[in-house]
Amino acid sequence: MRKFFVTLFILSFFLIPSAQAARPVIRIVDKAHTNFDGSFRDNELAVSLLPNGKLGKLIFATNSSHITFVIDAALVDEVQQMAKGYTFDGKEDLGGQQTAQNWLFRLKNAVMSNLVVALPYRNPDEKLLKSIAPAELPFYSHYAQTHLELALGRTVTIENGWGSGSSHLTSKSRFDYMEDRRLISGLTTINSSPEIENLRAQLAIVLNPLLRSDERSYYSHDEVASVKKMSDRLKVIPGRYQITSRSAKLPITLVNDFDTASVVSVSLTPMNSRIQIENLDPITIAAKSRQQVLVPVDVIAPGTTLVLAQFINAKGQLVGQASNLNITSTIIDSRVAWFTTGAAVLLFLGAITQSVRRVRRSRS
Repeated sequence: MRKFFVTLFILSFFLIPSAQAARPVIRIVDKAHTNFDGSFRDNELAVSLLPNGKLGKLIFATNSSHITFVIDAALVDEVQQMAKGYTFDGKEDLGGQQTAQNWLFRLKNAVMSNLVVALPYRNPDEKLLKSIAPAELPFYSHYAQTHLELALGRTVTIENGWGSGSSHLTSKSRFDYMEDRRLISGLTTINSSPEIENLRAQLAIVLNPLLRSDERSYYSHDEVASVKKMSDRLKVIPGRYQITSRSAKLPITLVNDFDTASVVSVSLTPMNSRIQIENLDPITIAAKSRQQVLVPVDVIAPGTTLVLAQFINAKGQLVGQASNLNITSTIIDSRVAWFTTGAAVLLFLGAITQSVRRVRRSRS
């Protein structure tokens, strides 16, 4: 009997979890404080990072080595930007810079011997994200892991399910997000510029549950404008063209305003059957350049035709925004051209004859 109780006593250490086995969780998250272009929208973060601030209290009073830190890498990126020196409302804030430096130093010490989990970048509503753009969740997670490991100088883990809260995004803002995500993710398939990848990660701002409704509206509008500005840096220039013969070559201009080259094909789709035009084969557009390409066009009937010009990636997918090429064809028959030319010559000779007669009369 004594052996039985001894065995039961020993097993109790394995069967009954210790109260100290549970690791407390500290969530270091916040809403965005910068615009899509990286400028600071407000200076609230500087106050929050103080030892008695919302984010300061989370790490300045922590000395335990049995904590799980759940961190949004985008927040740390913003603090790093402050620590390097920043301006708000046109003025340099040296106090805020020092506060950011102190907070980062303390953060690295606090997480040194603790478990660190990286939230998907910008702390988006994971449930909503899975329903409208499930492919973006792994992208946001790995992007956050890379940035957080670089900032902390150590490895961190990524796991789904650590997010909390719901983003009450309006139906219009959801549509704008999905369309902007499609445009930006498409650009990454034809250009490897870090600027495009960075903007893709920033799109998650609007999905952050901590935003107020007015802040979500503000960032949704800023998102649309920023994506359009980015997509305009790699496109076919719109234009108007006049064709006066059965066959012609249109000078189409391709723009690449990024620091890396792009290899693309070009889709050319006429909106009616007045002309025939073929897509452009793969072509390399050098970095920071404009390149003009001559495209053969055959006219079937005179009139106006709208041609939609858009890039195609290696997988045959349309990428970026379509540009409008307005083509007006006015075919002139060769006999009419000869008659018009002959009449012009006769008129010219007649004018010379009249001039000669006037000179002779004036002399007499």
